[in-house]
Amino acid sequence: MRKLLVATHERFASGIMETLKLIMGENEDISEISAYVEPGFDMQKEAEKKIHELDEEDELIIVADIMGGSVANVFSSYIQSEKVHIITGLNLPLLISLAQDLNSDVSTDELIKNAIQMGREGIVDLNKMIEENSDIAMSLS
Repeated sequence: MRKLLVATHERFASGIMETLKLIMGENEDISEISAYVEPGFDMQKEAEKKIHELDEEDELIIVADIMGGSVANVFSSYIQSEKVHIITGLNLPLLISLAQDLNSDVSTDELIKNAIQMGREGIVDLNKMIEENSDIAMSLS
């Protein structure tokens, strides 16, 4: 079974998870870590706890906020296991894509590839897009 963990600095994880729940509903296979919110927070300890919660047949997809940040760095020590996958650059389209296909028959590699593509496509300069499309619309009339 695949599990999804959203792990970020401060309250980014809890905020985006609230939005995800609003859009998609509750899912017990998706959890979060909001790192460094409480004094004395130990990222290594939290990571170990999440890894040890996995059953033998489970895979864990971790989505972190930023590459090179302490959250992603701590989890990176677990990627030698084929059960642990880390994606950085969290955004809502990426998260929705992962969540909606989490229990599908598609391979984990394909699931991640598709989700990253959705995350990229969700980043748009809307002003530029409207400007370019209005030029096209005006030239057609």
